[in-house]
Amino acid sequence: MGILASAFLACVTVVAAIVPAFHPTGRPGDRPSFPAPEGYLLPWAGGELHTVTQGEETPFTHNGLAAYAFDFDLNYETVVAARGGRVTMVRSDSNLGGCSPFFSSWTNYVAIDHGDGTTGLYLHLAYNSVSVKPGDIVAQGDPIAISGETGVTCSGDGYNPGPHLHFQVQRTDPTHYFTQSLPIAFDDIATSAGVPQQDATYISGNYGRGKEQKIKLTPHRVPREFNPRAVPLNPAFFEAPKPPATPSPGSASDQALDADTTAGLAALATATAAASEPPPLIERLLELTPTETATPTDTPTPEPSATPVPSATPVPPSPVPPTPVPSEPPPTATSEPATPVAQASPLPSSTAVSSPTP
Repeated sequence: MGILASAFLACVTVVAAIVPAFHPTGRPGDRPSFPAPEGYLLPWAGGELHTVTQGEETPFTHNGLAAYAFDFDLNYETVVAARGGRVTMVRSDSNLGGCSPFFSSWTNYVAIDHGDGTTGLYLHLAYNSVSVKPGDIVAQGDPIAISGETGVTCSGDGYNPGPHLHFQVQRTDPTHYFTQSLPIAFDDIATSAGVPQQDATYISGNYGRGKEQKIKLTPHRVPREFNPRAVPLNPAFFEAPKPPATPSPGSASDQALDADTTAGLAALATATAAASEPPPLIERLLELTPTETATPTDTPTPEPSATPVPSATPVPPSPVPPTPVPSEPPPTATSEPATPVAQASPLPSSTAVSSPTP
């Protein structure tokens, strides 16, 4: 019995000497934990190459809240955590996207709280592709979703949607998924102080747990200055609006389009089909720039005139009696003696016959 026990211990010793110490998380210290260890790595699988399609501080959409964001040309490819932490908010029920502010509220996303007042935000994820849920603790390099083209996504022509990954580190706000972005640097970028540059291509060192690190990392731990200066070419063209309410964690459900949204999509599809030659990106942005609207002045409302009420049949006025014209007074009798009228003398009677005396 003693001989067998000794032989077993000898075998264990030999195996331990040959096989290096096994860390279940790949590298010591990268086990999922919260708060997460410091440092950021590019958010796609280690060893793969991708290009920056839009850097930080641009007049297109990386200004204001998104001033320190980066767009990478991931075309429906695996997105991994740039830094570990706790998943706080997700959305994966949208399948709408395009190069228009109309789609700003239709983006799929994952927000990961790092535990130090910052959160990593991953935007434009493919429909129903998010593989984590609120409350999950993830480690750097863990797969979290597939990139896509939901929300405001533009291709090179500035008209059609274009799949890519939008990544930014932002201030943690438990009530909003999209907040003010902050300047960071990546440990697997040796040049430009770890800051991705426009149109540059980089190889990721984000191999994840249990895999050998094949790229020399350059830790960047000096905080960068926060001083956003980019001015938007079109203020109406933004990555995502600040939502009025917190989305319910884990309640990703298909949203039915209301009549207004359906009408808007139909109008957009009609306009897209009618465009024979899409305009360049800059020209399109200028076309989308809202013109200054003059403040309408108060138009005086004319007071309605009184409507004449029809009276009864007019009664003709009583005729006014004519004023009597005084007639000439009759001639008054003069004092002249009237001419005597000759009176007829009595005719002498025939000779009187005297009656006989008795």
